[in-house]
Amino acid sequence: MKKYIYILIIIAIIPLALYSHHYKGLPHYSYFEHYPQVPVEEFLGQAGEYEISLVVYDFQGFDKKDVQQPDDVRLYLIIFNLQNNKVYSGRVLLEIMDDDKVIHSIEKEQAAEENVYHANRKLSGSGNYSLRITLKDENNKTSVIPFQLSSQKTGWGKWIGLALLVLVIVAAYGSRKKRILMDRRENLGSGN
Repeated sequence: MKKYIYILIIIAIIPLALYSHHYKGLPHYSYFEHYPQVPVEEFLGQAGEYEISLVVYDFQGFDKKDVQQPDDVRLYLIIFNLQNNKVYSGRVLLEIMDDDKVIHSIEKEQAAEENVYHANRKLSGSGNYSLRITLKDENNKTSVIPFQLSSQKTGWGKWIGLALLVLVIVAAYGSRKKRILMDRRENLGSGN
């Protein structure tokens, strides 16, 4: 009898596990189809009860001839209503900004497939970028999300490694100099 109860429990749990395979309203299989497999960073914003997730792809480290639009930076956006636990898919205005200047603006009537908004633009590595999102619903809520391109990030690992190398060289030089001084003192002391 216990065996049948365990089987029923397992059968009851399977649909729960399948239902939970979503990322903010986006099924995993679709998430990986719509997002290229590139190491990325997620930037978050908020507009009232909406949480906004921005993912930026700028294809750094890839052979540019293998990319269809090699110089374009691609922005993917999911807008999630935290109060009613649903993904927003209505009208939205997306404005890519460099400092306070709008350099690209696009209005979307609705989200694309699987509730994802998409914009792409050629951006240089020297800008101070952000994305201003205006939800075109009854309240016109706005959020500004600053983001960096991977080419703008500092590789601190190289600098830390270089600083440690300099420290080791200075310590070795100081140790050698002290040892020579000690040897001279010993030689002077034994010569008397």
